[in-house]
Amino acid sequence: MMKQRPEEREGGTSITLRNGFVKDVSQSFTSLTGYMPEMVTGKTIEELLVNDLKATVEKPELIKQSENLHCFIFNRWMKPEEVDISFTECGASGETIVSIQATDSYNDVEQSLREKYEKLLEKEEAEKEALKKALKAKDDYFLFIAHELKTPLAIIHSAVQAIEYLCKNELSEKLRGFLQKIKQNTHKQLRLINNILDISRLNAGGLKINRQNIDIVSLAREITESVKLYAQQKNISLGFDSTMENKIMALDEDMFERMLLNLLSNAIKFTPAGGQVHVSISETHSGQKEYVWITVKDQGIGIPEDKQELVFECFGQADYTLARQTGGTGIGLSLVKKIVSAFGGEVFLESRIGEGSTFKIQLPVYVEQESKACEGMAGRNLSQFVAMEFSDYLS
Repeated sequence: MMKQRPEEREGGTSITLRNGFVKDVSQSFTSLTGYMPEMVTGKTIEELLVNDLKATVEKPELIKQSENLHCFIFNRWMKPEEVDISFTECGASGETIVSIQATDSYNDVEQSLREKYEKLLEKEEAEKEALKKALKAKDDYFLFIAHELKTPLAIIHSAVQAIEYLCKNELSEKLRGFLQKIKQNTHKQLRLINNILDISRLNAGGLKINRQNIDIVSLAREITESVKLYAQQKNISLGFDSTMENKIMALDEDMFERMLLNLLSNAIKFTPAGGQVHVSISETHSGQKEYVWITVKDQGIGIPEDKQELVFECFGQADYTLARQTGGTGIGLSLVKKIVSAFGGEVFLESRIGEGSTFKIQLPVYVEQESKACEGMAGRNLSQFVAMEFSDYLS
């Protein structure tokens, strides 16, 4: 344990010098002067104290004669205050301790500065707490509004399904077209609301990740295959490959589906007719750690380098005009990033204007010891997720 310096116990402060430059200062130095340690590190003692110190520092033999040397120290507000200083050599370390003791006339000022500093700290903490409460209130508000909007939309969707099932032989082609438009736009709104709900829950830490051992290669392949119809409607070629036949790892199946479907929706949305979208899976090792990489590459318009961070922000858009034309909201990629973070992974973007974009997701391989591996179809919710995410392409 480091011994407390005598001058600190007596209400003073100190500066440690090495080769004439400030190496560090005691904690009470900030209360005395208003300066944080990093603001004075590397300065000379002459820059801090006003006296004939140059001769004292240049001639070490004078240090012993400098007990209770009277001088001034300028605080952060450039107000000079009277202090007494003394030098102590530390032979073993080659350092010099400059002990600073405020004179009696300074005690009231020192107390005032300390009180001001403590009040500033209290104010900063209060502002941080107020900001946390405001952010939580915002997330709670989004959750409330999204739930209120989702209920009537779910009823509309159910009613349309009932009409299609119960009255399918009585519907004219024109009426079928109207119902299809209702379904399409209901899916769009449900997609937006579900994304907002998921983002709000992830921000609040209220979205539970239910991990289960899954073959990620099979799952990713089935998700990719499930959206080929929508890619074909835009005359886009959709491919998939993997360097592994299978790979078991613990994932939340529904969240992984949402993540990959958002990336595929984004890639197909911005890739022109005749273009290609490709999904690939590979694995890498770094020391004892193992990672799986999921890559989604498109031939879209590309994203400017100065806008690439923006696309991962909630409601962030690289190009608002194009986003309006394609029906983008700027939520999908933000959700992707939050899901990847919840999985303990990272997402990377490589893009060039006119050449397309490549999104790369790195996920650490983790296996639940007491969980059985799931095989077969990705999940009973997949068809619903696909319909909502690709509602722009429903005819």
